[in-house]
Amino acid sequence: MNHPRLFKRFRSYTTTGMLRSVSRSAMILVAAAGCALLPAAPAQAHETDQYSLPVNRPMADVGDWLDCVHTQAVEKAVRVVNAEIERALRDPDPVQREKSLAWARRPEHLAYVVLDSFNDPFTEILDAEHALRSSWAKDTYRGAYAIYSPSDWIYGRSHFWLDPRNITLMFRSGSVKAYGVYFGTDKLSHFHHMGSIYYGDYMAYRASGMSDAEATAAVVRSYADTNPIAERGLLGFIATGVYSNADLAANFMGLKFCINVTEPVVLKGELREPMIVRRGEFFRVNQHIRPESGWFGYFVSDHWNEAFNPCWYDFSIRSSVHDTIRERAAPIRDFYTRIDGRPDDPAYYRALSHNLATYDGEEYGHSKNWDKLLTLDQVCWPSWHSDGNYDEKPEDRPAAPEDSQPFAASR
Repeated sequence: MNHPRLFKRFRSYTTTGMLRSVSRSAMILVAAAGCALLPAAPAQAHETDQYSLPVNRPMADVGDWLDCVHTQAVEKAVRVVNAEIERALRDPDPVQREKSLAWARRPEHLAYVVLDSFNDPFTEILDAEHALRSSWAKDTYRGAYAIYSPSDWIYGRSHFWLDPRNITLMFRSGSVKAYGVYFGTDKLSHFHHMGSIYYGDYMAYRASGMSDAEATAAVVRSYADTNPIAERGLLGFIATGVYSNADLAANFMGLKFCINVTEPVVLKGELREPMIVRRGEFFRVNQHIRPESGWFGYFVSDHWNEAFNPCWYDFSIRSSVHDTIRERAAPIRDFYTRIDGRPDDPAYYRALSHNLATYDGEEYGHSKNWDKLLTLDQVCWPSWHSDGNYDEKPEDRPAAPEDSQPFAASR
């Protein structure tokens, strides 16, 4: 990729005021009307569909875009905070000067200034969708989808037509591929905004004397279950009937991101240095935070993919979603085995879904209700059992299209 040109084009789509268009205003008005009719539906309650991905045209990997977006946010935060520090150092009042310096250097302040580069939870998803459907994306990722939304998704017939949760489902999140992982654009909003909420509570717990592990566990429990905006509440069952384990994973990694602004964290088994480090009186961006370096990929994993890390559906929609996914077993298997390069083996997907129930052993709020989860091995290989046997003959299993040719594997 032509990095300077690419970076300049990213800039036009990734700052807070990026989309002040009539079309976005209209969408916000519709969303506001929907929320008025359904007060429980929060702005982040978009749903996505990784069961319906394209089998005849590749998806571009937009990891470089995410690297650039987040590098910009970190660089901008350093400029903003350093300017605050410079102003504080000029203050002739030593008491006020120290107060201002202490405020500017608080880890929470640095983390929140980084996140200030991203729009509100609802609009950020529109921003990402707009950027990846723009002429810039079409020019950059020629011959591939930068983002994909099926015309007939798995929630198309899931809810009774008078169900008010259909209002929330008007706002879909397309699927993207980044760092070899397929996930919905809603995960970016969860990552930034729920991640910041997690972080605020986490820092309060730490200030009260909890250890890092205790504070993390308390936050995870709250937003999976007991908090009003937990997945069992407003952000999940009430808004759409969906408890998204993948959303919780994105929230959890957003917490890790906020911590990593000023502290080292372990990601994918590797200790990652802070994004921002102190240099004398001021701060600087750490050396590994660079566009197109892949650094943001340490936060992205298969946990964000709702086909691999499936949702828990409430009783009113579970059977409908099950039937829809079952009807699509052949293209689902074709996509993940032929295009994504994974094994054509139900045991692999069973093990994968269980492995994704934690993040390298850390709990992030996964429901663990395995009898209620529609794992790929159950739905796309329905006669397979955990002992590795099939009830049906191989020729009776759903077949992949014969005219398809493989693309390169994503890992």
